[in-house]
Amino acid sequence: MFQNTLQTTSNTRFGASFDAQTSCINFSLFSINGTNVLLCLFDKPKGEDAVLTIKMTKEEDIFRASINLKEISNIKNILKGEPLYYGFRVFGPNYEYTENWNPGNKDGFKTKRDEFNNRFNPNKLAFDPYTKELSHLHIDVDPKLENFRSNEKYFEDNQKIAPKSIFKINSDIEIIKTSKRALNDEIIGEVHIKSLTMLSDNVDAKGTFKGAGEFAKYVKSLGITMIEFLPVFEFDDKEDIGNYWGYMPLCYFAPHKKYAFNKKDGEAIVEFREMVNALHREDIKVCLDVVYNHTGEARIYNGNPDDVNLFSYALIDNQIYYKSDKNGFYAANSGCHNDSNTAGIAFKNIIVDSLEYWIKQGVDAFRFDLATSLMDTKTDSSVYYDKNRSIVGDLKTRLEERGLKVNLPDEAADGINLIAEPWTCSGYNAYQLGNFPEFFAEWNDISRNTIRAFSTRSKHIDFLSLKNLITGTPQKFNNPSESINYVSCHDGFTLWDLNSYDKKAPGTCGGSDWELCSSYGGDKNLRNKAIRNQMALLMLSSGCAMVQVDDVLLHSKGGNNNSYNIDGPVNYINFNLTEEKQILSLFIKSLIDFRKNHKIFKSRQYVENMEFYGHLARPFPDFSPFWTLTDMNFVSFASNNEEESIFVAINKGNNNVKFILPKKAFEENKNYYIVFDTKNNEFNPDGVLYKPDKEEPGQYENEHTYTIEPHTLVLMLIKD
Repeated sequence: MFQNTLQTTSNTRFGASFDAQTSCINFSLFSINGTNVLLCLFDKPKGEDAVLTIKMTKEEDIFRASINLKEISNIKNILKGEPLYYGFRVFGPNYEYTENWNPGNKDGFKTKRDEFNNRFNPNKLAFDPYTKELSHLHIDVDPKLENFRSNEKYFEDNQKIAPKSIFKINSDIEIIKTSKRALNDEIIGEVHIKSLTMLSDNVDAKGTFKGAGEFAKYVKSLGITMIEFLPVFEFDDKEDIGNYWGYMPLCYFAPHKKYAFNKKDGEAIVEFREMVNALHREDIKVCLDVVYNHTGEARIYNGNPDDVNLFSYALIDNQIYYKSDKNGFYAANSGCHNDSNTAGIAFKNIIVDSLEYWIKQGVDAFRFDLATSLMDTKTDSSVYYDKNRSIVGDLKTRLEERGLKVNLPDEAADGINLIAEPWTCSGYNAYQLGNFPEFFAEWNDISRNTIRAFSTRSKHIDFLSLKNLITGTPQKFNNPSESINYVSCHDGFTLWDLNSYDKKAPGTCGGSDWELCSSYGGDKNLRNKAIRNQMALLMLSSGCAMVQVDDVLLHSKGGNNNSYNIDGPVNYINFNLTEEKQILSLFIKSLIDFRKNHKIFKSRQYVENMEFYGHLARPFPDFSPFWTLTDMNFVSFASNNEEESIFVAINKGNNNVKFILPKKAFEENKNYYIVFDTKNNEFNPDGVLYKPDKEEPGQYENEHTYTIEPHTLVLMLIKD
């Protein structure tokens, strides 16, 4: 029976969990090649040595230790909510354990890295991959990270400054569930958790989980039904020239602590849960952008494979957590210093366990960054992508074995949704659009490029491209619901900027040079029409519609199309809109509401019942040469389901087109009523806006014609 609430839990299969029956904290650490592990407990996160060190026992690749609360009562009162800090010292073939070993002792040391790429170094404290929070970041105590690398400080103990894993007993809560909806019924709004509220006048806890919860009603007012947060897992925000977006994760069970309004240790997950609850109360689902293809560790310095970051995974079992070659260099098809060994058991554990954990915190969906990496079936430095033999292929089965239902994209059930970014940066056959299992939806860059090209390169696209866009990219997807359609996302220009610039701004750090963009020679009318056209095409396309939350408000980044490194107003959403932007924003919100209120756009009948016409209202067969002629500029189509019928006309050319409305509607004693014509900003979902030269507004009689302006879309309802 469907339950309308979810009980959260803090326990995970590995890591630290509390057993109330035995009053014990149970620690477990997965390491195949590790030979010995010392569990170190601390009273404080920084400045002190461990107050208790326990040698863990190994059972089938898992190191375990159990501590009764009485044993540490002099350290912490766990039952009263005090946090306990801990970390691991891990020994292995390249650095063996010796009795009475102390930090800085070279006994047992053989080499920094052996022939199997083991990098064990017990002088460096490893945080728990399953920690629910980190006490602080490495860079906050050591800007050059010299005490966390395998460099000249290799034998120096770093326990006094190393980030510690935090264990804290938090009371579990009940999280309200949203209504059951299919993914293709959602309007996904992508946004950065901090950018969402930093400039809001109506939020006290700006830039935080709490602030996002306070902002739930406003998010709902934009028409968003599922909010997709850029990565919220703990990451180093000061990496290199800045890491604002968060695509360099350190651990997969810990929220980024700086996103918590309450900075007390162990409280971040409490605030995250409250945020989910606040969004769910407004019937807004929560989607997390998750990055399992690489980590923020395992970075090689100065081209020297013997000088790398040693934070956690590399210290615990470098050989099984990362992909590397015989010379010690990490594979990096992700373009981010390393590739996770997602074909190996250790990272498969992390992926499934992490998803389970966040589902049990109320999360409704996951977008997988560079998801092709998860198709990898090779554990060495080579790659071979196979959707069936990889974690991608059996992810649904693994989760459902744990009682966690995975929905198909067009299934409205009490489960979660999975969304793939169907490519990675390099590696043979890295582009896999349309090749993920049926339980994945996929970001569709073909639809993105087609929507953009309609305005910016219209003479270069044919109507087959537009037809494929509207019908859910059938050349790639068997089910149109698998297509996540979008105009812009965090990668690239905002909606406003792609229609305001001919190229990226000079100060952009990286960023693609090939974006389909245009300034339209500075013509504001053309720019605004292009924005209306692009959003109209998005909302008329079969599949699931995704927007950036800031695009609904026409946010500009000044032409920066890769603002990953900027924690500032460039990324913060500006709510003080000019009158011009207010009008455009209202049009976009009206489009969103219209799509939400008219189920035809999300039903299979929308595509199945489509009939396409030329300007003389003659039907075009599926295989007409018309579809691939780029000099043909007009096409229209009609469709219907049991409840409603619609008609859409599209003119991608430079001249007006006078076209005949299909007579079928008139034969059924129905008429055409305009919802919008993108030649201007007006929008009326219930009746006519533009009064033709007829006695009755909105009712086309006699000639049954309409004239559409250049580069314009018209949507009409067909009704009595």
